[in-house]
Amino acid sequence: MKIIDHIIKKLARLKSLPRLKYTYALSGLVLLSASCKKTDYLDTDNSQRPPLSAKVKLVNALSITPPLNFLDFTRQINTALVTHNAATDYLDTQFGKVQFNTTEGSNTSYKSSYVFGGSANFVQENDKSSFSGPNGPIADFYHTLFAVAKRKPSKINPGNRDSLILVYDDLTTPASGKAKVRFANFSPDAPNVNFSAAGGTAIFTNVGYGSFGDQTVLTYDAAGKGPATIPGLSWKTLGPFKEINATSAAAFEIRNSTTNGVVPIAGTTLNGVTFEAGKIYTIFINGTVTAGTLSATIITHN
Repeated sequence: MKIIDHIIKKLARLKSLPRLKYTYALSGLVLLSASCKKTDYLDTDNSQRPPLSAKVKLVNALSITPPLNFLDFTRQINTALVTHNAATDYLDTQFGKVQFNTTEGSNTSYKSSYVFGGSANFVQENDKSSFSGPNGPIADFYHTLFAVAKRKPSKINPGNRDSLILVYDDLTTPASGKAKVRFANFSPDAPNVNFSAAGGTAIFTNVGYGSFGDQTVLTYDAAGKGPATIPGLSWKTLGPFKEINATSAAAFEIRNSTTNGVVPIAGTTLNGVTFEAGKIYTIFINGTVTAGTLSATIITHN
């Protein structure tokens, strides 16, 4: 530790230095002191190590109303049932290769069960790795996991009544005066739709079931293989946000992408909408057109 004694003597002669430089000198002393006391990782007790976890917001976006529990493997993530069209805060979950499951109410049987991931980092899916789905929850990343209604029964997983969709959340602050929004279509019988300000230009177009506006779509062949590379694919393009001008008491609407006709939405969620500058939002539709229960929900990420 002789080097620190030497620096302390040097600091005694720093009174004539400008304040900023003196601050930097002190910072250097702190860093050197910390490095002298650093304990090797292998000698650290497990209870003293910070846990590595992925941050995941859980959303009950089903077309029916029962509340849900979410689990990573067999561990319940949420502390209280997640009610219909509600979202939790960001919660710590397992990262890497994870099986997410949902149960309904007090029932312990799985209503959905899917495996995500297999990599500690985001990777460019390709014709060799896309079938195994390498991208899942990543440590220190933020994600949203949506429980949604299935469009068709699964022959591979007939026990899965519902589907799960995991996307990455880019929580970087939008530009001054802007909000960030994204839009998803979780209605199993809705057409492809546009999301726009009432009477205005569409913000997101041709968004089909289970998709997000402007997302990079992963395409697979009959064998479950993707192309060698997928242009534009990054964690930010799976469930992407778009910057828009902040709004106050504005009206928005859903339109059929083919006919441009307004798609009726139950409730008043899209009337009098305020998107605050600096805030980040997801808008999704769920329910069904045939039953007249198509509705819109807005959740806030920050």
